[in-house]
Formats: sequence, C-alpha cells, structure tokens
Amino acid sequence: MKTKFILLAIAFFSITFSAHAQIEKEQVLAKSKQVVNALKNKDVKTLAPYVHPTKGVRFSPYGSIDTEKDLTFRRKDVLKLYALPAYVWGQADGSGDDIKLNFAGYYKKFVYDKDFARAPKVGYNRVVKQGNTTVNLTEAYPKAKFVEYHFPGTRKYDGMDWRSLRLIFEKSGKNWYVVGISHDQWTI
Repeated sequence: MKTKFILLAIAFFSITFSAHAQIEKEQVLAKSKQVVNALKNKDVKTLAPYVHPTKGVRFSPYGSIDTEKDLTFRRKDVLKLYALPAYVWGQADGSGDDIKLNFAGYYKKFVYDKDFARAPKVGYNRVVKQGNTTVNLTEAYPKAKFVEYHFPGTRKYDGMDWRSLRLIFEKSGKNWYVVGISHDQWTI
C-alpha cells in the first residue's frame, strides 16, 4: 500500500512538473517571437517593455558571453539605442580589434544580420549550432531559458557562413523578460 502511494505521488508530481514546463516553454516562445519581431522592425519602443526591469539586457557579439565586458542597457536606455554614440562592444574575432560601433552598426553586424524572424531552425533551451567558441550561456545565465534562431551555412562557404541569434529570458515575478541578446557565427 505504501509503495502504491509513493508511485502515485511520483506520477502526480511528474505530470504537474511536465505541465508547468510546457506552460513555461509556451510563455518564453511567445515572448521570444515578440522580441525577435521588434528587433526585425528596429522597434525599440516595442522592445523596451520586454527588457528585464532590474537587470536590463546584455548584448553579446559572439556565443561566449562576457558578463564583465559585454554591454548591458536598462529599459530607459534601450529606448535611446539608435541615438547613443559608438561603444566598444567587445573584440572582433580573429583580429582582436575593438568592435567600436554605434548601435545601428552593431545591430547590422551582430544582432540582425539575417532575417531571424524567419529562421529555418528554432531551438528552445538548446544550442542549435556552435563553432569553436565556447557557448557559456547556461553559466552566464543559470536561471534562464533561451530561444535560438538559426540559419545554417551554405555549400558555397562549406557551411561556415551560419548565423544564430539567441534571445535569453529570465523570470521576474510572473513574467519572462529578455536579459541577453547573443549573436553567434563561425569564428576563427
């Protein structure tokens, strides 16, 4: 009798956890769709309310997230992204030169260099593709869920022209907010 009770309890909690995980996934995917469309449309007014209210949003030019150096912007600053001066967003792969761009330049090269809203592959909480750069997303954001929008590479470039955009979300209260926007591509 005691064994049956334990098995029933385990089954109940497994079903409850599974249902909760599915609801969470649906919420994150819905938010992600809104965020990727705001990025597509360069619409910072739509993007801003999705930014985490206390942590802001960190922009990472590559799959390896630098929590100390990658630039983070609060909601109010997201509204002004296109008016801000050039910043150093990190170092360019291969050369090590500073990535010194205004937001429009950074956006074109390290945020929306493909139509990610129409990506042929979308992954939830899994890395679809990574190159030789360490993807440390789960270490940088241990409580996060993420959605990866991915374009595979072409034959012309032996697949090395692939691109991914990862939108990283954390929960605050009852809502999910974007805390990271990480671009990834083949690196040297």
